[in-house]
Amino acid sequence: MGFDLKPLSIICDFEQSFMNAVTNELPQTIVIGCWFHFCQSCYRNIQTLGMMNLYEDDAESRELLRGFMGLALLPIDRIYEGHEILKQRVTTSSQAKQLNAFVSYFEHEWIHVFKPSTWSVNKSTWRTNNHAEAQNKRILTRVAQPHPHLWRFIQCLKQEESVISHRMVQTELGFSSIREKKSTRKAARKSKQIQKLLQLLESKGRSLDDTIKSFAHLVGEP
Repeated sequence: MGFDLKPLSIICDFEQSFMNAVTNELPQTIVIGCWFHFCQSCYRNIQTLGMMNLYEDDAESRELLRGFMGLALLPIDRIYEGHEILKQRVTTSSQAKQLNAFVSYFEHEWIHVFKPSTWSVNKSTWRTNNHAEAQNKRILTRVAQPHPHLWRFIQCLKQEESVISHRMVQTELGFSSIREKKSTRKAARKSKQIQKLLQLLESKGRSLDDTIKSFAHLVGEP
């Protein structure tokens, strides 16, 4: 068809085999790990470590743990510094013994196994791949059977393409037939807050420590 696929970036789950495949086949493309799945992995580890009571009942510990999740919002060249700030705050916490277990996990998984360059979403307009997963869910709903034959699947893809094309035309004309969801408005508001905090950090109007604390309050439950 003469279509040359050269995406600037791809957001995906932290599946190493897929990341490696993209890097090998599309070396010019930046591979970015999904922030939602990054936070979700951290949250699951909190559960695995038996720290849910601490997370839910102790405000200081919750802010620290969410601070680690918020590191993904920082510029890459500030992530290591931010990580050290959080580690120092953990050492002075009354819950240091429990929190250190999470620190060990984070250092292994998100500093050594997955480098910050793979999970920093600072330069990304899209921080998650939730929109892609939502589309996958819509297609599965259209298919409505566990093992569809090929022609049924192609038919569903054509139906989805028709719907998306219609929505694109509506958007280009300046209006949409889709009512904006509350969650969409909330996400847009959060993005503006993140950008404002990053601007203050860059202009030195806010310290890195205070920026991380603010990011911690913007991290929702996965």
